[in-house]
Amino acid sequence: MTKVNLKPFVRKNLDVLFVAYNPPIQSNANCHYFSGKQSRFFQLLFLSGLISTNIDKSQADEKVFGDNLYNYKKSNFGITDLIQHIVETNSSKVKPTREDVLSLCKTIIEYSPKYVCIIHSNVKDAFEKFHNEYIIGNLYYGKCGKILKDCSSVFFFNYFPNGNNIPDEPKLKIFNELKSLL
Repeated sequence: MTKVNLKPFVRKNLDVLFVAYNPPIQSNANCHYFSGKQSRFFQLLFLSGLISTNIDKSQADEKVFGDNLYNYKKSNFGITDLIQHIVETNSSKVKPTREDVLSLCKTIIEYSPKYVCIIHSNVKDAFEKFHNEYIIGNLYYGKCGKILKDCSSVFFFNYFPNGNNIPDEPKLKIFNELKSLL
């Protein structure tokens, strides 16, 4: 089993908590979120204006999630994975559990970020499969509203930023809607 090197950036007073699926091999080896060769996440944040500089992805997670200097209106961003303990690039080999979904729901409720942006369809699928006492709404592309019981966080669901044939336009549209609310 591979040691997990990615540590979530989750804390109180977040404006946006981004939620990915699990640590991929290359990012985990680099010890930085979204630092893999094919990753376009930070580029899309830049193109949408959520960050002001196209930051080198070898340091971007620390600058975007650990600080707010480059973030739109000095917003506080965070990142976590639904499944934090499995390092694997092929998401079809990663199987979420009810406990993973419950843990994520509890984390979101505890830290209560203003917005939660899910960026992987497998997270959406896990929410649907392991619907639990906390989930009161559904995820669909775009702004989803409040979907957790007793939690004021407003959810967005966006397309995965890389490794698919979905053009940038719909991804940027969702990030721009999120940005307009900050």
